[in-house]
Amino acid sequence: METHRDYRTGQDWDQLAALVRWTQEFSLVQGVVAAAKTTFAMALLGVETALPAVVVGLVSFAVYTANDLADLEEDAINNPEHSSFVADHPVVVAALAVGTFALGAALAWWGGGTVAAAVACVPLAASLLYSLPVTPGGRRLKDVLGANTTLVALAWAVTVTGVPLAVAGAPVGPVAVAVCLFVYLRTFISVEVFNVRDVTGDAATGVDTIPVVLGVPRTRQLLALFEGCSLALVVALMTVPSVALVALSALPVLGYSLGLTWFLGETGRMKAFCLAKDGEYLLLGLAALVV
Repeated sequence: METHRDYRTGQDWDQLAALVRWTQEFSLVQGVVAAAKTTFAMALLGVETALPAVVVGLVSFAVYTANDLADLEEDAINNPEHSSFVADHPVVVAALAVGTFALGAALAWWGGGTVAAAVACVPLAASLLYSLPVTPGGRRLKDVLGANTTLVALAWAVTVTGVPLAVAGAPVGPVAVAVCLFVYLRTFISVEVFNVRDVTGDAATGVDTIPVVLGVPRTRQLLALFEGCSLALVVALMTVPSVALVALSALPVLGYSLGLTWFLGETGRMKAFCLAKDGEYLLLGLAALVV
């Protein structure tokens, strides 16, 4: 027999789950994830100030919020409830994106000058290229196989690595190149996991993502290869004494991520699966703080 306390506990868990889903829907999770990803990169780069993580978190929130306006057609199929809210409040969504981005760019300029501010603007430039019909055939890069994920992953890799370096006034060295490549691989994997979630809407609207073209089983194999490349980079970084411990802390997280990739497409609860995938970056950020 269910007691009043059990009933209240169930309500509390339902409210917590609803809150998590709400933050995921409205890009708050993406902002926190970007900040955590930057925290891990900063630990490898030897940058101690928290400002770059704040900047990248704000920029990420702004870019993904603005992207909701560009993806209304696909989201109407993949996520109609969220799409309806964005369509009904475009001015609010746009103002939130612009205001948050302006704050992030201003903090980047304050902490690292014009170089940091310019690097912080890279995801915005990539987002415009991603969403506008810039190809000779009038297609968006978002619709072109390979170009979509490559552009997104490259933009975030440059930003997550470049903003900390610019704020710290540090040069680009071998460790920075390795960190940039590591972030690129991790972001590529994450984007394609989310593309598996959105495969129905993308296929219906002509967006040629890897899961749409290759199918989920082959996508899983490709991402497993990228997981292996990430592991190889971490092992290489473990040979550098100054970052060996931080790199070592990433190994359990990569194991966690590989486990998720192994089961990609085999669950009907892709929203929860993507949230678990985002949790990888929170674990990396936590590992960096602990180490």
